[in-house]
Amino acid sequence: MKKVIECPYCDGNAEIRKENKELSYRKETFKVVAHYYKCNKCLEEFTTTETDTITILQAHNQYREKHNIPFIEDICAIRNKYELPANKMSEVLGLGVNGYSNYEKGEIPTPAIGNLIDTIADPNVFLALLHKAKDSFTPNAYEKAKERVEYLVQKEKEFSPFYCTINQYYDANNYTGYKKPNLEKLANVLTAFISKCKPEFNDKLKLNKLLFYVDFYHYKAVGFSLTGLSYRAIQYGPVPTYYDNIYTFYENEGVICSKWIKGDNGSGRELFQTNGEFDIKYHTQAELETIDLIISKFKNTSSWDLVDISHEEIGWKDLQENKGIISYQKYAFDLIGV
Repeated sequence: MKKVIECPYCDGNAEIRKENKELSYRKETFKVVAHYYKCNKCLEEFTTTETDTITILQAHNQYREKHNIPFIEDICAIRNKYELPANKMSEVLGLGVNGYSNYEKGEIPTPAIGNLIDTIADPNVFLALLHKAKDSFTPNAYEKAKERVEYLVQKEKEFSPFYCTINQYYDANNYTGYKKPNLEKLANVLTAFISKCKPEFNDKLKLNKLLFYVDFYHYKAVGFSLTGLSYRAIQYGPVPTYYDNIYTFYENEGVICSKWIKGDNGSGRELFQTNGEFDIKYHTQAELETIDLIISKFKNTSSWDLVDISHEEIGWKDLQENKGIISYQKYAFDLIGV
């Protein structure tokens, strides 16, 4: 979103403004940070499609969270993991033929249907519903779908607890930037930071701050975080809640590797390296722009300088004493460092 645009009412320039207000959606009221432009010359106030979108999105996100309604990305991911077309998902759930497709395109389900979609993320639940909808499939299609779901039942028994060791939350909420943690995106972002930033500053101290800024700036720009991580305010600035586990996991996976450097005073310092290559296929265009912006701004910034910058953030100031988890909705729009 541009900070300054041409005023449509005169030949002046209009600057982006923000104000706290309440917005109604489906007979409920939500607190949002409303975005609009104000002309410096004629003083006219107006909105654009972009400002309206990010304002309304905040209310929609809070409504989804309050009523346990999955987000678009999650609704798409559920169907993709079962490898079924949208019309078959609708039949399994007892929706209209275009129901599931509409939810993937952004239509917000009722709380009842939202909860139903949320429950089928569990392959055991989906398997039972699939069996009830057996007559909607050809025999071969049913057996293929059943085989896929049974495979996922076993796979998720082994894998689902893992996310709890990577992040404070698994489900999308205000503290994840309304996204579930995404291991592929996170690995790719770390690869970009390590490969493109000044090598002598690639320690946890700096990387933690880069992750914070890439997520909170992206939320500020589009209303969602980029990686789905949660952040805690501690002594040396905002950090992913389980950051040690993140680096251990990706080092074990061979995505990154650490090297200890001996300092002049005999102390050791852990720096990270990577042989991986950044892959744009994991990201939207908006995400790529956010990643490029953070790298461009901070690639030559030292770890301790970045700590000082992060100490100016209101979210850190408000929460560092009790090591609180930082709310995206409350603090991202007041981001100072970017």
